[in-house]
Amino acid sequence: MQRYVLSRLALMVPTVIILTMVTFSLLRIMPGDFVVAQMAQARGVDAKQAELYRHELGLDVPAPVQYVRWMGGLLHGDWGTSFWQRKPVLEVIQKASPISAELGIMATTIGLLIAIPIGVLSAVYQDKPLDYLLRSISILGISVPNFFLGLLVIVYSGIWFGWFPPLGTHSLFDDPWGNIQQVLPGAFVLGAAQSAQIMRILRTTMLETQREDYIRTARSKGLTEMNVIFKHAFRNALIPVVTVLGFQISTIIGGSVVVESVFGIAGIGRTYIDAVTQRDYPLVQGIALLLVMATLMTNLLVDLSYSWLDPRIRYS
Repeated sequence: MQRYVLSRLALMVPTVIILTMVTFSLLRIMPGDFVVAQMAQARGVDAKQAELYRHELGLDVPAPVQYVRWMGGLLHGDWGTSFWQRKPVLEVIQKASPISAELGIMATTIGLLIAIPIGVLSAVYQDKPLDYLLRSISILGISVPNFFLGLLVIVYSGIWFGWFPPLGTHSLFDDPWGNIQQVLPGAFVLGAAQSAQIMRILRTTMLETQREDYIRTARSKGLTEMNVIFKHAFRNALIPVVTVLGFQISTIIGGSVVVESVFGIAGIGRTYIDAVTQRDYPLVQGIALLLVMATLMTNLLVDLSYSWLDPRIRYS
C-alpha cells in the first residue's frame, strides 16, 4: 500500500507541471492582459505609462521567462502577488477556499442524504410505481442546469417567503446563521444534481448485486430483508458509487463557479471568474494549481477507499 501511494504521488508531479504549462499558455493566448483591462476601465492610459506598468508587473519579458520565474517562486513557497487585489495569492486563496470547501462538503452531504435512500428504495421496488416516480425525479435533477435551479430558488423563495441571499461574506464562526443562509441554498442546488446521478448509479449496482449468489445464500439462511440489503448488498454496491462521487467532487468545483455567482458567495469559484475577467495571471494560475492538486488527491483517496469497501482489492 505504501509503495502504491508513493508511486501515485510521484506521478502527480509531472501531471501538475503539464497542467500548469497548459494553464499558463492559455492565459497568454487570451487577447489583452491586466494592463489592457485596466486601460479599458480607465478609458485609456498613456502608452509609456502602460509599458512602465508592464515592467513593474514583470509582463514585459517573454512568456517562457515568466513561467520559469513563477515556477521558481512556487518552489520557494511564493505563489506570487495578485495584480488585481494587490495581495499575496496564497492570502487570497486562504480567505476564499474555506467558503468553497464548506459549500462542497454541504453539497456532497445533501446529495448523499438524498441519493442513498432513494437509490435503495428504487432498487427494492423495481418496476413499481414508486420506482418510476423516483427515476423521473432523478432524470429531472440531471436535466435542470445549476444556474436555472439556483434562480428558481432565489425567485420563489423571495415571492413565497420574502427571503433573498444575504450580501457580503459571512463566516461560519463569526456569523453562523448568516453563513448558513448564504451557503445552504447553493449547497442544495449543487447537491440536487449530484444526488440524481448517484441515485441512478446506486439503483443499477444494487439491482446487479441482488442477483449475486451470496445474496441468494443470505436469504436462504433466513436473514431479514433489511439485513440482506444493508449488510450484504449495499456495501458491495458502493464501489461504483464512490467512483462517481470522486468525479463529482471535481465537477462540484466547476459547478460552484456558477452557484457562487448566482448566490453571491465569495468563494474560490467567484474569485476565479473575477480573476479571469481582470486578467490577473498570478491569481488565476494559483487557483488553477490548487484545483488540480485537490482533484488529484481526491482521485487518490477514492482509489484507496476501494480496498476498505472490498477486502479482496489489494494495491502493490
